[in-house]
Amino acid sequence: MNKKFNKHFFWLFAIIGFFLAIFLFVNEYFLNQIATERFNSEMKVCVELSSECNLDQLENVDPTNLNANQLKLIELNTIIENYEQYMIKVAQIFFAFILIGLIPYLVAWTRLLIQMRKKKN
Repeated sequence: MNKKFNKHFFWLFAIIGFFLAIFLFVNEYFLNQIATERFNSEMKVCVELSSECNLDQLENVDPTNLNANQLKLIELNTIIENYEQYMIKVAQIFFAFILIGLIPYLVAWTRLLIQMRKKKN
């Protein structure tokens, strides 16, 4: 019974973690694609308006002095720059679900080691 529970518990968390990771990976991928396209179009608008479009300078300016287009450029650039970090977090979430699923196996293994030591003594 305990081995069967451990197996079901592991597969439950592995499946949930797998599908959650797929959903989050796809979500982040398309978010990055949309943000990149939107960033390029916002940059074109910024250049056409002849306003300041240098992101390094915009990030150092007080946000109250920026127009909506410039604020959007900063926001989209942040999303694009943090894409790799988002993907790493998604992978960490997946592995966390796998580790949670392994907890019953680790508990059973620890109990088995304790019982083996008691038998030797």
